[in-house]
Amino acid sequence: MSKNKSFEHKIVYGICMIVILIAVSLISRPATSDQPGGTLAQMRTDYGISDAQLGKVDPASEAMRLSLLGLDGVAITFLWSSLNEYQMTEQYTMMEATARTISYLNPHLLKVWEFQAWNMSYNVSREFDNYQHRYLWVKRGINYHMEGTEYNYNEPRMMNSIGHFFGNKFGNADEKKQYREIFPDDEPFHENIRKHVKANLDFEAETEGIVPKKPDNWLVARVWNKWAVQSVDLEGGQIGMMSPTIFYQYPAKRLMNFAEAIESEGHFSEKARGKWKQSADEWKEFGNHELKSTWGIMIRLNESEKLGADIEENKRQFDAAYGEYMDKLHEEKLAKLPKETQAAIKTPEADRTEEQIALVQAAEPKLNVNRLEVVTYMEEQKAPGVLDAARLANTINEDEFVKGVIDRQKEIVNFDYWRARANSEKTLETLQARELVYQAHEDYKNADLVNARKKYEEAWEKWVKIYDESPTLREDASSDILADSMKEYRLLLNQFDEDITPDFPFLDILRRNSPEGFIEPTLNSGKSPAADKTSDDKPKEMTPEKSEPKPEEPKEEKPAEEKPAAEKPMPEESKPESTDKPAAEKPEAEKPAAAEATPEPSDEKPAEPASEKADEATPSPEKAETSS
Repeated sequence: MSKNKSFEHKIVYGICMIVILIAVSLISRPATSDQPGGTLAQMRTDYGISDAQLGKVDPASEAMRLSLLGLDGVAITFLWSSLNEYQMTEQYTMMEATARTISYLNPHLLKVWEFQAWNMSYNVSREFDNYQHRYLWVKRGINYHMEGTEYNYNEPRMMNSIGHFFGNKFGNADEKKQYREIFPDDEPFHENIRKHVKANLDFEAETEGIVPKKPDNWLVARVWNKWAVQSVDLEGGQIGMMSPTIFYQYPAKRLMNFAEAIESEGHFSEKARGKWKQSADEWKEFGNHELKSTWGIMIRLNESEKLGADIEENKRQFDAAYGEYMDKLHEEKLAKLPKETQAAIKTPEADRTEEQIALVQAAEPKLNVNRLEVVTYMEEQKAPGVLDAARLANTINEDEFVKGVIDRQKEIVNFDYWRARANSEKTLETLQARELVYQAHEDYKNADLVNARKKYEEAWEKWVKIYDESPTLREDASSDILADSMKEYRLLLNQFDEDITPDFPFLDILRRNSPEGFIEPTLNSGKSPAADKTSDDKPKEMTPEKSEPKPEEPKEEKPAEEKPAAEKPMPEESKPESTDKPAAEKPEAEKPAAAEATPEPSDEKPAEPASEKADEATPSPEKAETSS
């Protein structure tokens, strides 16, 4: 009996297996030109996840995956371990070949392509001392990354990543000067780029840099970013968890990067100005582009100003129409507060004690009256116009919410700054100002200090106007770059035995960009550093001479012999100056003769230079405050 049951079970199991195999075969039938295929094939087509839709089908890749019978994940783990071993033992050619094998086993995993491209371009390249070898491995990493686009169509995240490599690795690396010189002439590399870029763009026109008919790395990066945008807008590509605000900014930003790069290299032509103008226009288009926010609502960044104006106007109308109810609610809330708090609020602000100030600060949130409270109060009082008040209050609240969402998205990409920067840089005034700074720096390097100083000072006049017209730029990265030129200008003045004055218009920029500590300029900035040093050596002796003679000068004016005796150290301190600059000391040598002819001034003048040098040596707190 038990044997019969065992046999029956085997028959049932066999029948079940046959049924399951038939069902699986029907469900997984591949699609043909005539038939849509099974359920799985139809779902792959509907969701666009079939191999043919994701990218090209590589026979070698498919054969590798099928031969592993589903163990491709295990194989990738072993291969990754081997890749790390090859990298540690500096077998970089084997490492690159292993990376390609890993990608062929799972060609649709985007992060594998990105990580290994980054590994070659950043980690392996730095192992070489020669910048040409580094360039070679950066190029290998990018070529590897571009190959991934063949297996992944309409993947804007991969295209953006490749654009990042072209822009930042070639344009921001320590060897960027050498890279940007090599890149325009690397025709085999350009040919490979053209082969992989399948965007609807004129590659030659879009990428031409300063050298005619030669591409620039920043503009090549822009082509990849524009292709990514086209993939999303026209072909339904997905950016996953990436912020749309960040994603759509790149085409315009790459133009700004290009213009900034060529200006830093000394190309102040109309091409640079034209690219800034083009980037300003594209940044405006970016601001008008409808973006999906993290709150799920569609926004446009350029609508923030209009919403702000609408909010202020609606608030004014609400306050004018229903201000009396707001006042009544405020009075009711005030009456509910403790008597000592009410007394503190009624006390004039200048007469409040510390305790009263604390009470007022704690009570302010409780006294705030929002507009919905006003609507509720009007409903309770059955006042006329409740519906209009409710509509207006809801409109204000909705607009404030949307504006808050937009402003947070604008902060992510520093939208207002780049808009102001592009609009400023496209003007002739800013182009000339940057050119003057560049020429001054070149003159300084060539030891032409007179011309360098002249050009710097001409440039500062222009930058004052630029910052007055665009105050936003004063707090930005552009002013941080300009701060290096300001520091160089200060070093230049020191070689003339001078320093910047306390009214130098860019002291705030210098302070912000001097992490090692900013030395405040003194009031008398024309003195030589040597004179300052000697006066600094004796602060204790100089300070009493400054503080004591003031009350005693009227009483001790007659004994003129004592003052020259007290001032003898000062001519000794000025002797080093006479050895350095004998011509400058001749007028001072003539002054004693003039003093002998007029005895009254001779008693007073020796005391004045002493106090001035004492001021330089140890500035009083009052002067320090005024100079700052």
